[in-house]
Amino acid sequence: MIVNARRKLGAVDLEALELATRTALHRAGARLLEALLEDTADEHQPPLCTCGNPMRCEGPRPKQLVSLLGTVSLRRPYYHCRHCWRGVAPLDRDLDIEGTQYSPGVRRLLAVVGGETAFARGRVLLAELTGVEVTVKAVERQARAIGADVAARAESDRLQAALRGFPPQPGEPLGTLYIEMDGTGIPVTAATSAGRPGKDGAPARTREVKLGCVFTQTALDAAGRPVRDARSTTYTGAIENAEAFGRRIYHEAWRRGLHRAERHVVIGDGAAWIWNVSHSYFPDAIEIVDIYHAREHLWELSRQLFPLDRKQRRHWVRRRQKQLDEGRIEHLVRSLRGIQAETPELAETLRIQAAYFEGHAERMRYAEFRRQGLFVGSGVIEAGCRTVGGRLKRSGMFWTVDGANAITALRCAHLSNRFDDYWEDRAAA
Repeated sequence: MIVNARRKLGAVDLEALELATRTALHRAGARLLEALLEDTADEHQPPLCTCGNPMRCEGPRPKQLVSLLGTVSLRRPYYHCRHCWRGVAPLDRDLDIEGTQYSPGVRRLLAVVGGETAFARGRVLLAELTGVEVTVKAVERQARAIGADVAARAESDRLQAALRGFPPQPGEPLGTLYIEMDGTGIPVTAATSAGRPGKDGAPARTREVKLGCVFTQTALDAAGRPVRDARSTTYTGAIENAEAFGRRIYHEAWRRGLHRAERHVVIGDGAAWIWNVSHSYFPDAIEIVDIYHAREHLWELSRQLFPLDRKQRRHWVRRRQKQLDEGRIEHLVRSLRGIQAETPELAETLRIQAAYFEGHAERMRYAEFRRQGLFVGSGVIEAGCRTVGGRLKRSGMFWTVDGANAITALRCAHLSNRFDDYWEDRAAA
């Protein structure tokens, strides 16, 4: 194969030579791996069955295993219980291949590509980059299984922390700890959305993934603007109600040093559930409505006030936005209530928008927040929603709650730089 690659077109085809060499090395590596596994397949002391009776060795049994080096054949001792008819191969458990035909290294890659992109695309990437050939279904099953395990371990950690009463964790004092929350709708199967109302009375076709992130800030730049601490952002999320998500985001904040932070800041849009969670779990936090979300309210209102006059629209928003940016929310509310509406529909819109700004007035003191050196935008969580939601919203995708939560857990583990830690803990266990 390598000789043919060199002779192609009468010259050296470097790409063909590279691929041929990789294939040859993989084949040699697979044979070496088979030999190494054969050395570990000596008979063990007969294990006890779960029914309490000793099991009898029935001799070696073959198993085909897809590894990073290619398919290898493994022969390992097989034990059988004559009382309950249960059979086991202890070496499978030792090698972490019990109930699967894929090695741990392959399963890890399946989880990575399955968490990053569509399962079909992940299969293609895996073959192109590593030479490992699997089915689309294998990518899907392994990514979902590992994502579900990531989520289950995180839930176990939350329960254990709750049982201990979330004691203060030792460590150096932190500056400002930010908690940001948002939600993004993803397409779901008909069975998953059954009975849930959608917009305008139509059946729902989406479910909301609630996502939260935690990061720290200890410094300002030369212009006095806050600087997020490098690699300090961690994410968590799932399709669940606000009460369950509150426990989730509180655990993440506690894990990140909630008790050691000098200040707590919660940033979100105008969704009521965000502020209910904040009141319940972060009662001492400084609450800030994302300034860009607030500005968007002004732009939406201007389009109804001046539907045909773009210049007047920009002029009106510029004046109102100045009041908003300076935190003079009472002046802004009076301005909105002083507008003479020409239709009942516009009057109702003005009433709703005035109530929105009035209700969030203390969360919109942007000039004061900036003087304190705080972030006033929720760009970090919005980027997370685009990354997590983008994986779940691709054309033709429809999710169950379990499937979406498994992939969300995978994405959050990668975004939080925790996947390597998870895999090491899993291997140790």
